[in-house]
This record gives sequence, C-alpha cells and structure tokens, in this order.
Amino acid sequence: MVPPEYAGFFMTMAAVGATLFGLIFVVISIAPESIATASAPLERQVMASSSYLALINPLIISLYALVPHQQIGSAVLALSLIGLINTLIMALTLLHHAVPWSVRVRNITFILLGFLIYGYETSYAVRLLQSATDRSALNGLANLLIIISVFGVARAWELVGIRQFRIQDWLASLRATQKTANASQTNVANAVTDSGKDEN
Repeated sequence: MVPPEYAGFFMTMAAVGATLFGLIFVVISIAPESIATASAPLERQVMASSSYLALINPLIISLYALVPHQQIGSAVLALSLIGLINTLIMALTLLHHAVPWSVRVRNITFILLGFLIYGYETSYAVRLLQSATDRSALNGLANLLIIISVFGVARAWELVGIRQFRIQDWLASLRATQKTANASQTNVANAVTDSGKDEN
C-alpha cells in the first residue's frame, strides 16, 4: 500500500497522465494514414508505439497506486519490462533501417534514454516488491514518472513532425537580423551624407 502522503501526487499524476495519453490519439487522428496504417513509414510507427507506451506508463501506475491496499510493485515491474522490450524492438528495427546519419543519431539518443528510464523503473519495481513502503524507491519512482511523461510528450511532439527549435537556427536568424540592421544604418548614414553634399 502506498503511504497516504503520496496520494495527492498519484491523483495528480493520474489526471495529467490521462490528459497526455489523449494526446497520442489527437496526434494519430491528425494524419492516421501516415502513422497508423500498414503503409505508414516504419520510423513513425515505432515513434507512435514508444510514445503510446511512455504516456500510458505513469497513468496505469498512478491508478494502481490509488487502489487501497494495492501492491504497486507488480504493476511497475510489468510496465517497466514492457517498456524495455519495446525499446529493444525499437532498437533492432530502427538501427537496421536505412536513414540519414542525423536521424540515426536522434534514434540512438531516444533508444538509450528508453533503456535508462525503464531500467531505473525496473530497479524501483524490485525494491517496491520487497517493501511497498520504501520511501526512497517511491520518491525515485515519483520523479521517474514525471521524466517518463516528458519522454512520451517528446516522442509525440516528434511524431507530429513540427520542426524543433535548434540553437544554430536561432543564431542564424540573429545574424540575419544584425546584417539587416547594419544595412539600414549604412543606408541612413549615406542618405544623410548625400543630403549634406546637396546642400553645399
């Protein structure tokens, strides 16, 4: 049974988890033919699957935590193992798929994050199976559930295909703005000089 002081967190996490889980259905409904059909690109199908699992993970664990006298260690263990298996399948699928180098690096980053996140979750699950009131494990799990939610949102965001913010793009726009400002100042200075010559 989860100690009473964690009830507020898990209630909030369940509400947030349900909202975020609805996000994946909104994403799929925007363009189902490019995500959910058999002809959809393999990478997008894998992203949808990993996002789906990451968003449902905190939701189910939080709901189990709210059930009186419920041992959440088993639920955490089951979901963490599903996450690890899904990440392994994602690794085998994407790393053998011919993609540009930049996409491959991004995929590897998400794969490594997946193994790290679900690996930690598995360790917390084992500790909670040994002692359901292990506050250190519960604190670690609580923080990890927030991280998993962010991970799921990041995958869903990537799935939408919105161009992500990049520092080099921001710096390039700053340089372009500075060049425009310099050109404007030069034109004004030239105009003032020319007008002075005309008066003379």
